[in-house]
Amino acid sequence: MCGITGILNFDSAPVDRGLLVRMTRVLSHRGPDDEGIYISGGIGLGHRRLSIIDLSSRGRQPMSNEKGNIWICFNGEIYNHLKLRQSLIELGHQYKSLTDTETIIHLYEEKGIECLAGLDGEFAFCIWDSDKKMIFAARDRLGVKPFYYGIFGKSFVFASEIKSILLHPEVKKELDPQALSHYLSFSVSPAPLTLFKGVSKLEAGHFFTLSEKGILKKGRYWDPIPKEKINRPQEEIVEDIRSRLKNEVSQRLMSDVPFGAFLSGGVDSSTNVAIMSKLVHEPLNTFNVAIDSGRSYDESRAAGSVSEFFKTRYHSMRINRGDFFKLFELASYHLDEPLCDFACIPNFYLAKLARDNSVAVIQVGEGNDELFCGYKSYAAIMNLIKFYYPLPALVKKPFFSLLNALSGGKLHYAIRRASENEEVFLGGSYLFTEKDKASLFSPGVKLSRMVPSHGYVSGIYAHLLQNFPEADPLDKMTYLDLRLRLPELLLMRADKMSMANSVEARLPFLGYNFVEYALSLPSGLKYRHNQTKYIFKKALKGILPEEIIFQSKKGFAGNPVNIFHEDLQNYFFRLYKETEPLLGEYFNLGEVRKRISFNAKRMPFREGMKIWSIFTLMLWMKSYFTGARQ
Repeated sequence: MCGITGILNFDSAPVDRGLLVRMTRVLSHRGPDDEGIYISGGIGLGHRRLSIIDLSSRGRQPMSNEKGNIWICFNGEIYNHLKLRQSLIELGHQYKSLTDTETIIHLYEEKGIECLAGLDGEFAFCIWDSDKKMIFAARDRLGVKPFYYGIFGKSFVFASEIKSILLHPEVKKELDPQALSHYLSFSVSPAPLTLFKGVSKLEAGHFFTLSEKGILKKGRYWDPIPKEKINRPQEEIVEDIRSRLKNEVSQRLMSDVPFGAFLSGGVDSSTNVAIMSKLVHEPLNTFNVAIDSGRSYDESRAAGSVSEFFKTRYHSMRINRGDFFKLFELASYHLDEPLCDFACIPNFYLAKLARDNSVAVIQVGEGNDELFCGYKSYAAIMNLIKFYYPLPALVKKPFFSLLNALSGGKLHYAIRRASENEEVFLGGSYLFTEKDKASLFSPGVKLSRMVPSHGYVSGIYAHLLQNFPEADPLDKMTYLDLRLRLPELLLMRADKMSMANSVEARLPFLGYNFVEYALSLPSGLKYRHNQTKYIFKKALKGILPEEIIFQSKKGFAGNPVNIFHEDLQNYFFRLYKETEPLLGEYFNLGEVRKRISFNAKRMPFREGMKIWSIFTLMLWMKSYFTGARQ
């Protein structure tokens, strides 16, 4: 993986080389091995390289074709590049390197923007076509790699991370209230929004073209909507899952440097290790981080058992509350935006553990829970829809009122929405409701003029149903999380925390061919007999020990109940004081103080997550608005 950045001046003013160098070097953690700059008049491209394929100088970027009229800076991996390379050579294209980067250039020469249909991988790239005086940029189908951009004054600026864009003198750091509102609800700002006003992130599966006059045209080239549901015997589906997953894992072994796998001890990471171990010729490097926060969130014993079973080189470390403290501000800086996710911290330590052991390429297990109904919350929502939603309003409303009173007003939002016959699932990380935000925001923030978070979700569901009218509740939940939570929270976390340590993360469960197949499977094969991942677990028999396949899901990173404590609360109040002026522009400060004056012993999980979202927001404000780093 790499760091990319660039500038296009619409008035053709020469790009400031010193500025472009600074914008490139702030991304040095993404590419410690090499740096490249290309400037031609009003266009400038910058690249930091983490050498994975073709370690020679021939792989340096920005890279051009033979004529020098097509230039690219590329972040990612194209797993089918050798197959594409052969066909392109047969068409007369000449290569000067062994990289996948060059294959994108030649495929673009051959097919233009239609080249995206032929690329199988994880990528974000920007191409400058000097003949057409046009930029062409794209983000991979699932959103594994980030791409940020914006038009500021007479310049277009883009980068792998927002911190690079912020160095441009025309960029003014302002907070976007709409993105802030969505962040509080979804735990992340949904693309194309970011919390920096004017800075956009390209949506997964999208591309755009930009003329030298500043005309930007955006389009979608892939959408995670099932084409149809297949009806085949379970035995055939089991074999399909096995063979398809083996192919995805095998493709991601493409590397000229040492690689390994994160091993939490859960089903997905263990599956990854099981398949990789059979495909490599020496013991696989595996990495585990355990958290001293109670046995309920400690999978290290299972990870050690899997490692022993598959004879891997097992590297493990334990972290505690103090280790969380050490990393809060550094992690916030690397994330660019606040992400309400405890797992950012242990993911950083995992990547650091890999890099400290000279491993720069890691396979990880994100995405499989979304594809095969691996979350208990999905199952709970389906049961709610099945048993509670159909009840008449005369029964539902009094029942809800009773339950809500017994819970002290802390009842899950989905039950209230079901009592009102509204859409019950608003995302896997949904926290603050519109009612919550009305009391949290100051009167100056006009929520009534913004798109409500449930309205944003309704638009996504409407798009799905327009294109796939037979979508059932699990299809809808899966689609929503593939559009929002997965690319903008889980994959941003994986990318930013691994790249902060100059480690490339690869995700075999998110190969788009495997995703399309998983989406075509009937929901009844994913959740059956109260068992999540039903058909996937059937496919694992004979691959993993049964005690690993059928262990209960523990999650990763602990939770507010066992991480929050007096020392952390004191840290909250110190951070609050540092960020109070900016907080006061948007929030009812009395409500903020009330929420961070928590009693950890009486804290329900969801309330703890709401506090954590405010905490991560304050960390971000300190990192980017109080001069701590910028």
